[in-house]
Amino acid sequence: MEAEQDLEEILARIAEQEASEALARQLEVEWNAPSTSSTSAQSHPAGQSSKPEVIVIDEDETEDDETMARRLAQEWGAQDAPLDQTFPSTSTSTSTSTSTGRSQHVAVDASSYPDHNAPPDACLLKHKSTFTSVNCCPKCKQNLEAPRGQVIFSASVPPPSLLMLLHVSCISCQTSYCRGCLAPTKCAPNCKGKHPCLVKTCCAAARAIAIFEALGGLDRAYINERAATNHRANEATKLKRAAGESVGPGGTGYGTGKNYGNHNARPSGSKRRKRNDGKAAVVAHVSSWDAMLVAAITTVTEFLPAPYTEHAQAYDLLPNPCLGHLLSLSYLPDILAGLLRNDSVTDWVDRKDVYYAVIALLRRMVDCELTVECLIRPRWEKLSSCGLEEWMWGDGEIVWEMDTDKAGRDTAAVARSAPLYDSFTRLNKQCQAFIAGAQHVGDDADDELVEEMVQATSLCGDITAARDDIERTVAALGLTAPDICAILPTDKGKGTSEPDLEKAYAAFCERLAFQHTETDAGFGHGYANYNYRSMLSNTERMTRQPKDRLHFIKELAAMATCLPPGVWVRVDEVRNDAIKILIAGPEGTPYAGGLFEFDCFIPIEYPHKPPWMHLRTTGGGLVRFNPNLYNCGKVCLSLLGTWPGRPEEQWTSKSTLLQVIISIQSMIFVDAPYFNEPGHGKADANAHQSIAYNHNIALQTTRWAIVHWMKEDLRGSVWKDVIKSHFTIRKTKIRKCIHEWAAANAAMYRQSQLVDEFEAGLMRIQGWS
Repeated sequence: MEAEQDLEEILARIAEQEASEALARQLEVEWNAPSTSSTSAQSHPAGQSSKPEVIVIDEDETEDDETMARRLAQEWGAQDAPLDQTFPSTSTSTSTSTSTGRSQHVAVDASSYPDHNAPPDACLLKHKSTFTSVNCCPKCKQNLEAPRGQVIFSASVPPPSLLMLLHVSCISCQTSYCRGCLAPTKCAPNCKGKHPCLVKTCCAAARAIAIFEALGGLDRAYINERAATNHRANEATKLKRAAGESVGPGGTGYGTGKNYGNHNARPSGSKRRKRNDGKAAVVAHVSSWDAMLVAAITTVTEFLPAPYTEHAQAYDLLPNPCLGHLLSLSYLPDILAGLLRNDSVTDWVDRKDVYYAVIALLRRMVDCELTVECLIRPRWEKLSSCGLEEWMWGDGEIVWEMDTDKAGRDTAAVARSAPLYDSFTRLNKQCQAFIAGAQHVGDDADDELVEEMVQATSLCGDITAARDDIERTVAALGLTAPDICAILPTDKGKGTSEPDLEKAYAAFCERLAFQHTETDAGFGHGYANYNYRSMLSNTERMTRQPKDRLHFIKELAAMATCLPPGVWVRVDEVRNDAIKILIAGPEGTPYAGGLFEFDCFIPIEYPHKPPWMHLRTTGGGLVRFNPNLYNCGKVCLSLLGTWPGRPEEQWTSKSTLLQVIISIQSMIFVDAPYFNEPGHGKADANAHQSIAYNHNIALQTTRWAIVHWMKEDLRGSVWKDVIKSHFTIRKTKIRKCIHEWAAANAAMYRQSQLVDEFEAGLMRIQGWS
């Protein structure tokens, strides 16, 4: 019986869907036909002032969904008319120069941009009347001015202050109308939405106005918050200067005041209370800002189109065409970008309500083609903005950051930054790294730590699930990332430009930077290819402190998207304390183009003790590549505790593995490594000893850090994809570098087979699959 009911239900749904599709086809035919409706938009002759058209709807008249949809389609057809018809005075691009020397768009014709790729302010010009026009009361013919007020976000979503702005009231006849379509309502003139109010679900225009007012309120709050934050930062800087504090090299920080070196020094008495009171005030302020942010994001989400919900309405299926431009012109993309770039899992958990609101917003943005553009297209870079509401009413300006040419001069194009989709993808990569690490956390943690772990894992899981939905939509739109290999140069020397190759290389580095890997694939059977296999055996039954374990998992999650280009990390999926690191030699050094592999072990006491590092690229123990890199694999670095240094250079519990990696890349792989040896004096790249030292290093780099990596037996290496992509994308630069080294170094010139081996290696790795 249940099976028969299910079948009947399925058949009923199919019939309903077929009826809906038939109605859609009928409406499409009718809408494309010439309209004779008396309410259709009229174009005004160029040069004549035009009063915004008023659509008169009788008080007793009601529209069914089909009639309303037809009317909206006619209105949108008029709104999408060419700009030179709708706004004759803004048909040409004009700009002014600000005090900053940047170009500022005042009135821009969207049709002057290729593929309608105009800044959002230019696109919104033709929609301004929706938000600011003066209409005529259908009942008494008095002017109805669009209301203006400030949206104050509260626990109530949407806030009453926003619902008030969705009404327009006639003072003369005391009639209240929908601000979007002037349909009469039964609401009082000062309606705040406390009683049943249908204006917020009246029409697509009202929904767009609600989003506009919500974004305007968010912009105002964001501008005020940013000003308050800058003020607090300035005050804190003044206090630090007064206390004689400073910041050390590399951002590690060191003190020079009277308490320097006394780590137990604490303010006493009233000073301590004032400092604690200040910290509590900041925490309370942040909490208040987050509550406002959640309310604002949730409000915007509520009014965005939801075409795939069970009770989708006409405004969900046929939304107002200006929605995407409203989102892009507001500060919402900047706020989202800041949240998505956050690499602190702890902060995610502390602000989980904000991140859940963001996830819901992104899911809703993907449901509509108008709003998904704001997620997957490059963001417009604002130099300054008065806020969406102020701009719409003509009370302020928006100044765009302009692209520059090779000479550093501003061009006519607005600068664009990475899409929100890219930031969300990186955030998801951090979530995957955290979830992978959390799988190996034991059950010996206290309740508070377990709760934090559960919350973090749950949030990461929701972010990953949202990523899957977004990726399906992006793929359906044909906007998947291009294959890097498709933009590589040809062997004939023709192909993409150097900037394009650098973009390809940066994309490849980011894509392969951080991965968890199977033991056998990355470290050899039984960790045979790992220098610290005995330490893994010795610590197999030891337990890391739960707080230290969570700290390390969070650090790996952050590292997943924070590695600099030219650094790749592989973490054993079973023993997360076993890590392999590959660092590419920087350009302009005798290490350029080479790949240097390190084994890293995270001790049980981490982060209270530094990691262990071992260099594997030593030519089988024959080459000492740097005074800090021994041929036995030892890595001398103050941060690792293997070399004495100043106090600020030593490892502390706040130090990270990422700091170690960056220190090796920037302080060891340098252009004049000869002077890394103590007693050799100040670095001088032109010194005879330094030049001779570099010649030998360049020769060994070519042999062991370049050619050696192209051998066929490394085809099954965990670094296979890195080897192939690195040498394929940078082959032109590496080839040029090798020839220059050979021309300047007689010893290397005599070993010309290295050049031939490099070319043969390139042919070999290009066949790797």
